[in-house]
Amino acid sequence: MNIKHHPTEQTLMEYASGSMSQAMELLVATHMTVCPQCREKVAEFEAMGGAVLETVTSMDMADHSLDHVMAMLERETANENLAIKELPMTRKIAVGESITGSAMPSIPTPLIKMLPDEVTSLADIPWKTLAPGVKHYQLKSVESKGTVRLMKIAPGVSIPNHGHHGHEMTLLLKGSYIDDIGRFRAGDVADLNDDVDHQPIADTAEECICLIATDAPMIFRGFLPKLLQPFFGI
Repeated sequence: MNIKHHPTEQTLMEYASGSMSQAMELLVATHMTVCPQCREKVAEFEAMGGAVLETVTSMDMADHSLDHVMAMLERETANENLAIKELPMTRKIAVGESITGSAMPSIPTPLIKMLPDEVTSLADIPWKTLAPGVKHYQLKSVESKGTVRLMKIAPGVSIPNHGHHGHEMTLLLKGSYIDDIGRFRAGDVADLNDDVDHQPIADTAEECICLIATDAPMIFRGFLPKLLQPFFGI
């Protein structure tokens, strides 16, 4: 797959250390099923050992802290006497068997394991209407302080302009959308923090289906989305 947008290195480090919420783990693991580049990066972080990563994920990430940590890792791996430790496997969701090819499978392994047994394809999802041209399905079986849901957007339809109180990740499963950040297609991940506002719009004749994980409610800019937000738990 021609994946252009990946989770940030900070996100992959958090996955490697097992410090993510189950919702975020699910999204990263699903992406890694079709992304060899991110699988390799996580394997590198795991091989570097648990001590440094545990320290990193427990501290506040300042503007230059990630650069500082990467420099620490480079110094430690350059030390010939470094005893490499394996990370404790505290993750609740593991990446599925690697999938290669030009197309995204209907539902990658980590995701399908969290869906009802009768769901074997995206067509089987019991979608609920959220707004005209927008349907969703919340994965209530996934533990999270935020939400994780599948969303289906009809061609030409846009999600209302919004920001984020915290971390939001979106993985494209089918179709594509475009926003202020760029164009995202199947396999791509939008890894966003609380300083980003955007308004995705499905930009092809094909419906756009994505997996969205958040750790806090979205911040809608329009009056009607704000009014309806409590009813849909977004």
